[in-house]
Amino acid sequence: MFKFFKTARLSIILLAVMFLLIFLHYLNVLLPAENLAIWLLAPIQQRVYAAGARINNLYFAVASQSELTKSNQRLEQEVANLTVANAELKTRLEESHELLLQNDFLARHDYTAIAARVIGKNPEPTRQAIILNKGRQDGVKVNLPVLASNGVIAGKISQVKANSSEAVLLYDSRSRIAALVQNDAKSKGVVFGEHGLSLKMNFLPQTEAVKIGQIAVTSGLEANIPAGLVIGKVQRVEAESNSFFQTAWLAPLIKLDDLTVVSILKSPNDN
Repeated sequence: MFKFFKTARLSIILLAVMFLLIFLHYLNVLLPAENLAIWLLAPIQQRVYAAGARINNLYFAVASQSELTKSNQRLEQEVANLTVANAELKTRLEESHELLLQNDFLARHDYTAIAARVIGKNPEPTRQAIILNKGRQDGVKVNLPVLASNGVIAGKISQVKANSSEAVLLYDSRSRIAALVQNDAKSKGVVFGEHGLSLKMNFLPQTEAVKIGQIAVTSGLEANIPAGLVIGKVQRVEAESNSFFQTAWLAPLIKLDDLTVVSILKSPNDN
């Protein structure tokens, strides 16, 4: 009970002091004391205000930096997307140009072919072969020639599945193709692939002049492969004195590793 009266008494005193201060404030009696207090507290108030301003500015700076980072990330993603789109467009344009050249050659020679896209390569390091997106259901058969632009033969079909096929490129070690050199003698021989590096034309008679720069083409002596398809250019000729034959090394006229679209020449019997 004593504590209650003591607390109540203290509350009454505090209320009285508060009302007295309010009354004196309106009478301007406390003005000198208030001015002194303001003057004394001004430095502290300035520091508090400055600290608050810095915190506020820091908040907006962090927010702005975060937004700037997000904007940069969005721009970088847009640039990446545009780069990919540009690369795809360039590839499509190159493929379209290549197909136009192939179609022009086919039309001039009245050939029928199956257009195919290169979708992969044989993973074995010793094999030089490409995987095509056309197969048995499209009319593809083993040993059909595979053409690049301007009548250049790139290889022959070696395996056929329902919806895909494999073509062995000319410089694969398994590749063999009947050929002739476009010289006065129409020198005939067989072109072999040399370990995925070059082309070698064997069984050329030594009595026939084969010169550097002459073109080797298909001879037409092989089933399904017409005469005149370009194989390569004579780069070097070797002849041994104790042999009836000479050998010509050929340079392909196209980069066989860069093929993206090809034409699989159909057999005349299939037309």
